[in-house]
Amino acid sequence: MDRGQWLKAVGHAAAPLPDAWLEDGRIGVLRRTGFPRRPRIAPGDRLVLYASVWRAIFAIVEAVDEPTDRIPVAADPARWPWTIAIEPLVVVPVLANAPPVEAIGVAARSMSQQSHIRIEPRHLTLAVEAIASVGA
Repeated sequence: MDRGQWLKAVGHAAAPLPDAWLEDGRIGVLRRTGFPRRPRIAPGDRLVLYASVWRAIFAIVEAVDEPTDRIPVAADPARWPWTIAIEPLVVVPVLANAPPVEAIGVAARSMSQQSHIRIEPRHLTLAVEAIASVGA
């Protein structure tokens, strides 16, 4: 199966993730993620989660279901009517320790006004290495 790879923004200027997002009770970020319109993401695709305001990558997750508009993201269902169930694979619990998005060869400006962008397999490999190095 050919998996897609994506960089997915989480949070925005008016509502960024807190530094200790996991400790702060934001576990839902690792269960379901939202989109403004139906994404082309499919089960088995990998998503690198990007903390927008922090300009850092903090998790790698796998899409585990088809996109749906029947299960909204609780934070803002009008803004994010489409969602996908995800499963966490690798996580950095404190954003101050998360690697910058540039560590995977993607400029932060690439995510300007985007909920997600397709990335190449090499970007995913670099993301795994960068996030794993935080714990090393």
